[in-house]
Amino acid sequence: MVAFPNPAHAARIAANELRIAWRKLRGKSTAQLASVAVVVLFGAAFTAAAAYGAYLGGRGLAAGSGDAMGLVGLVPAGLATLTLFMAAYMTVVQLGDIDARDGYLTTVPARDVVGGLLLAGYVRAAGFFVVPLLVASAAFAVGAGSPLSFPLAALAVLALTATAFLLGFPVGVGVAYLASRSALVARFKTVIGATAFLAYFGLIVSGRFDEAIAPILRVAEASPVSWYADLAVLAVVPSASAAKAAGVLLGSVVLAAGGVLASVRLSERRWYTESVDAGERETDSVTGGRLDRVVGRRPAWVARKSWLRARRAPIKLVFVAYPAFLLVTPVQASVEAGRVTSSLPPSVALYGAWMTGAAFTLNPLGDEGAVLPVTAISGVSGREFVGGLVAAGAAFGVPLTVAVAGALAVLSPLPPVALACTVAAAAVLPVVAPALAAGVGTTYPKYDATSISRSREVVVPSMWAFGVYTLAFLFTAGVATVVQVPALAGALANLLGTTAAAVHVGALVAGVLLAGVLAAVSVRVAVRAFDGYTDA
Repeated sequence: MVAFPNPAHAARIAANELRIAWRKLRGKSTAQLASVAVVVLFGAAFTAAAAYGAYLGGRGLAAGSGDAMGLVGLVPAGLATLTLFMAAYMTVVQLGDIDARDGYLTTVPARDVVGGLLLAGYVRAAGFFVVPLLVASAAFAVGAGSPLSFPLAALAVLALTATAFLLGFPVGVGVAYLASRSALVARFKTVIGATAFLAYFGLIVSGRFDEAIAPILRVAEASPVSWYADLAVLAVVPSASAAKAAGVLLGSVVLAAGGVLASVRLSERRWYTESVDAGERETDSVTGGRLDRVVGRRPAWVARKSWLRARRAPIKLVFVAYPAFLLVTPVQASVEAGRVTSSLPPSVALYGAWMTGAAFTLNPLGDEGAVLPVTAISGVSGREFVGGLVAAGAAFGVPLTVAVAGALAVLSPLPPVALACTVAAAAVLPVVAPALAAGVGTTYPKYDATSISRSREVVVPSMWAFGVYTLAFLFTAGVATVVQVPALAGALANLLGTTAAAVHVGALVAGVLLAGVLAAVSVRVAVRAFDGYTDA
């Protein structure tokens, strides 16, 4: 039919997309390849666990176990939910568009391009768990002692995942289309993304993720999605309904066709409709004007340039959120205790300061990219350049860290001295951290872009800079925050024969001095690196 993609064209486009993805994978750095190897190992472990569980499930069903049947009925609900959400998310960030889109759209109809994206996307998104589940289908047949169960279970897996993917893809395209057409969404997409991440992080650390997902699973389990279980166990369980198995296959065909048509229509609207302009907000805002008076015109220019880059490509700052998962333990402790524990405010102060340093100053030269020669001859000195980068982070990091860590400290059982020291650390360390990061970043620069998503390559700090900065900051600034925990301060006070208050204040002073000395040396290194490039 004309409304559907041409199978031959779609297959060739999909093959080309997968070939490009493979080449990008082969061209990744050693660190990125190591992360891929870790994913492969987890995949192998998941395959083994799924196969063993399916084998036990097959044995249980063959023996007439009611518990096994109840578990089998839950599997389709979980698999459908996971596939649909993964398809929607990956479509927004990667699978919903194509490299050299204009070249494709002037060669073949848009529906054929969408068909290629759907085929390649299913392999890349669902392939993470479809292959392990096919192995599990074979193990299920062995456990049930029924060879016919393998093709039936495999058919159920493929039909379910394909249908869920084809329904999730247009959802992702619709979200991307909304983001391109709505000025409000385009303007606040960074805030929306950060809010979504914080909500997800909150569910994880609070241990309520299961509670949030449970209603969705119950709805899916009560719907015809559970009929896929009848198809998978049709040869093993006498009570399995052949009518439901046939009905769910027919429903899969209808829903999959609808998903393809929706994907084509939404993709056409997205590609052929001009995107709205969110509007370039003047960077010389009230904050910028005040910064001119505080640090000078040229450093303020450097700071505003950093903010503008971050606003245009916020994805390049996503790496600063990764260490936030280290806060899981203190947050969970607070959730379980029903109050803010004494370890949470110092932990937040330390992370806030680390994040401030990593955001703008961990790759000063690499972030300039092709305009580095222009920046170097612009009349900005190394001291002004580094000062502007430090100001870019501190202007946001100091008030944010003080506000969050200070509020938590007030709500916590920290003694007055520890509370004051925690707030002081939250105010001082976000200024020291960017200075410390600057020298590390210029010593271990990274100029090559890293692929983040489709057609999105950004320059991020090198792994060496990330690691060296993190260790240096933790072993210096960490002293100023970690020792504010009363239990640790009390132990040190007993060991040193002094008071806990003296330990709190001494740790703050020692940590800030250590970090400050390293920061001063680091600034000199960064200034010389920039000025040295100017002289070259």
